[in-house]
Amino acid sequence: MSGSELTLGAVLAYLEEQEREIAAQTEATQGRIAELTAQLKEFDRAAEEIRITRRTLLALPDPFPPMPSAV
Repeated sequence: MSGSELTLGAVLAYLEEQEREIAAQTEATQGRIAELTAQLKEFDRAAEEIRITRRTLLALPDPFPPMPSAV
């Protein structure tokens, strides 16, 4: 057996470390997804407010109706 050969214990330790790293990356990614989801909801809310404002303004009577042209 040479020094470069891995023992079962070393392989298991390596796999455990990999699992911990993936779990940490998963947690960080889930946190980022939560942040992006909250940001997306805020954008949706702002866009809806703009749509409502636009519809409201379009429903108002024109304060300056077009003048008849004098031809």
